[in-house]
Amino acid sequence: MRKVVVAVLTALLGAFAGEASAVDLGLPKEVHAKVQPPGRGLFRGSYLYAPPGAGPHPALVLSHTCAGVRNHLFEAAERALAAGFVVLTLDHLGPRGQRTTCPPTNPVSVTEYAQDAIAGLKHLRTLPFVDPRRIAHVGFSYGAMAGLRIASASFRKQSLGGEGFAAVIAHYPWCNSRNPGGADYLYNFFDDTDTPLLLLLGADDDDTPPATCVEQAEKNAKAGLPIEWKVYQGTTHLFDDSLLKDAPFSFQRGGRTITYRYNAQATQESWQAARDFLLRRLGP
Repeated sequence: MRKVVVAVLTALLGAFAGEASAVDLGLPKEVHAKVQPPGRGLFRGSYLYAPPGAGPHPALVLSHTCAGVRNHLFEAAERALAAGFVVLTLDHLGPRGQRTTCPPTNPVSVTEYAQDAIAGLKHLRTLPFVDPRRIAHVGFSYGAMAGLRIASASFRKQSLGGEGFAAVIAHYPWCNSRNPGGADYLYNFFDDTDTPLLLLLGADDDDTPPATCVEQAEKNAKAGLPIEWKVYQGTTHLFDDSLLKDAPFSFQRGGRTITYRYNAQATQESWQAARDFLLRRLGP
């Protein structure tokens, strides 16, 4: 039953993708050598950062959460740039005139996020200081859900023209609903993950609980697919947002109480895991 649901969903996604209108993402040509995390607020626009030297360097495409471009995306870019990666941060919402695509309304689909990421990949391939064979996608929450789809062979064939990344890292995504049917964004982690994939999850995440992620990861690993995952104890959704500091931030969504809290240790450990994964999958 599960495979039938995923097959039907993938076909529908492909049909939707064929109908999607092209969006000018305003992909940047100006290169910055330094990241300056802007602080609180919602920001617009994509940014391109590059380390010193002619390269060619490995590169990352960063996709933000459903709530838009925020400070923690720039902090992730700062860490990656310091490690020698070219970094392209995408703005999936601004070019579409949206501030959010969080459930229950989803004006920008997970598939559109994935298509934007591929546009970013193609853009990076045109740059002489980027190694076109060593480009990975790094997503956060909704952006990570797009990453899960990009890692699927059938999804890439149906919705992305077969294009894909050398590796994918997914921070605290919603993986799959336990019930068949439902909204599109509830099914993202498929049975045919053939792109090296790392999931970074919070054990106490009550926004996108990790259970179905681990369940599908274990299934894919048993099938010999290139999947890795880490679950950080005492860690919520958005654990890498330093602006939350140590004070829990709680709110209501769909009759549920959801809590976010920054975890400096998990942020550092997850970056170390991501960096080690990228070194193994992309090469030094």
